[in-house]
This record gives sequence, structure tokens and C-alpha cells, in this order.
Amino acid sequence: MRTPGRRDRIGPGVAGVTGAWAVVALVAGVVALSGCRRKDEGSAANGPASAQPGGGGGGAGGPLKLRSASYDPTREMYAAFNPQFQAYWKQSTGQDVTVETFHGPSGSQAQAIVAGNEADIAALSVDVDIDRIADAGLTAKDWRARFPNHSVPYTSAVVFMVRAGNPKGIRDWADLARDDVTKLAPDPKTGGGARWIYLAAWAHALRAAGPDAAAGEAAARAFVAKAYDRDKAILDPAMRGSTTRFVRGEGDVLFGWENEILQVLNDPAAKGQFELVVPSDSIVIEVPIAFVDTVVDRKGTRAAAEGYIKYLYADAGQELVAKFYNRPSDEKVAARHADQFKPLKLYRFADHFKDWPTVMRQHFATGGELDKIRKK
Repeated sequence: MRTPGRRDRIGPGVAGVTGAWAVVALVAGVVALSGCRRKDEGSAANGPASAQPGGGGGGAGGPLKLRSASYDPTREMYAAFNPQFQAYWKQSTGQDVTVETFHGPSGSQAQAIVAGNEADIAALSVDVDIDRIADAGLTAKDWRARFPNHSVPYTSAVVFMVRAGNPKGIRDWADLARDDVTKLAPDPKTGGGARWIYLAAWAHALRAAGPDAAAGEAAARAFVAKAYDRDKAILDPAMRGSTTRFVRGEGDVLFGWENEILQVLNDPAAKGQFELVVPSDSIVIEVPIAFVDTVVDRKGTRAAAEGYIKYLYADAGQELVAKFYNRPSDEKVAARHADQFKPLKLYRFADHFKDWPTVMRQHFATGGELDKIRKK
């Protein structure tokens, strides 16, 4: 039950940004991100709801239309990637293809696909969301084996962004537990990307507590409860919404995906407004992708959908991935772009967690750790 008169810190979603980052000076001198959404994008809540059943195959050699469902902070990347792939596919096969990408929280996207909103491709932020699509019989159970690196074309990490001069002196994870710091992050209840951030915080506390497992669990529970305290944390349904809120002037620190934060910091319009804080350690965010068998087979788009994903792994695709501050899976491309990432001690999901189904039950299901934190 809420305390009477207390402001609910979990805010509504903020509309996504289209094209390049649009940073606009407000009357108060605060920089804000444009909240306009492209007319051809689906809403974060509904995923690819505008996909019309039936079409997209175009017949043998005819024009194709691919629909891709992706998580929130990939808007700019896929706005650049899609036309590049379209040109490649035309040159390689002689066939015209258009790609329409819909963005929203990863969990909502998976739910929408399972509910019948068609997408040829699921480019989500956590593999358990693609497993939900597979469990519904819409794609193969062994989808991880179809592409290199277990169908993870690139990775990211969790870092912090603060305002110029770092007025609250935020240096590491421990500062997220301070009573004088207001944090922004996406809500782990609503998206896979948000769950990576939550797990990065939990895993840091486990490591900081030392080798005793029971002490580590208690320390992690206490730390995450402070970091996600509803009176000191503003949680948005999506990562993009959290970023937009922070850039508009809310909160003291944003803790979120490295690629999203670096896009803001490297936007010339935001120069000098914000700073990067690299924590003492972080988690490797593994970003999976798969095509949806039932959709591509009905539409006759399997070859194009498979080609789309393969192009993401190709040198040109990996270069574009890096351009938007993701960490490429191709080691040679990653080496060429190493200087755009600050040194960061990274741990894998498997270093601290058994598997995603177990994590979902323990932390994010009804009555799990997150619910217990919020109840308190």
C-alpha cells in the first residue's frame, strides 16, 4: 500500500526518439530528447501491432517486406542498418526488400509476437524472451545454434551517466544506495534490457560481499533494495524512456546500457552537458536475435530474414553495430573500435546466475525478489 500523499516514482513510458538523437534546449536551459515517434513504428506497448496478416512474400523474385521487432535503444542503429541491408540484398539477389522495425521493451515485444502480432525477426535484449516465442511453437527451440556466438551478434554493458561536473560525486555502484541520490533506470518488471541492469547491480553486490554465499545474497538483496527504492528511483517501462527523462533534467544519475549512454555523450548537441561514469565492474549484456519460423515460412521470407541476420554478423554490419557504440562479436571489428570504450571489468551472466528461467522465477516473477523489495 502506498504512503498517503507519496509521489509514485514509477512513471509512464516516454515516446521514443527517431533518427539521430534530437537534443533540444528547453526554456530552463535543460537539454531534452525529442519525443516524436516515426509514423511507421509500432508503440512500445503493442509491439508490431500494425503488421497485417498475409503479405510480405511477394512471390518468387518479387518484392519482400520484412518486419522486425526490436528492443527500445536500437532505434538509431536499425534506422541506419535497414536501408544498408536493403541495398545489399538488392545487389546480391536482384530482389527488392523493405524492412520495418518496431521498438519497445523486450518482454512486451515477445508477448506481442506470441499473441499474434507478426514479426519475421525478433531482435530482443534477452534470450528468455526469444525462448517464450519458441515455447509458443513459433520458432525452433534450437534457435541459438543457427548463428555464430549463440545468436548474439553484439553485446553491451551497464555504465552510469551523470550531469556535467558530477555534482553528487557518483563514482561506483555504492553511490546508488545513497539517500541523497535520485536514480533513473528502466523497470525490471517490464523489459529484458532493464533486467540486465538489475542483475548487474545484484552481481556487483555479490562480488563485493566476498566468498560467503549467504552473506552475498543478503548483501545483494539489501543493496538492490536501496538502488531501486521507489522513493529514490524513477523507473520507466523502457530504457529509452529513462534516458529521455534524465536528459530532460530528472534525477542525478542514469544507470543503463552503455550504447544508449554513449550515443547521448557523443551527440554534438549534448556536448558538455553530461559525463560518463565507469563503475568498478559490470555485466556483459548478451543481445540475441532469431527469425520467427512460422511467419517467414508462411510469407516466404525465410531466405531474406536469414540473410538479414547474417548481414548483421558481416563486416559491414559489425562496423555499423560499433558505430552505435555496441560491442561487436567479431574480434577484428571490435579491435578496430576498442578506443571508443573505456576500460571496464566485465563479468558474464553465467559467473553468478544459473540460467534465465531460474532468474525469472527468483527475481522477476510474482512474489520474487523484486516484489519483496517493493513490498518493503
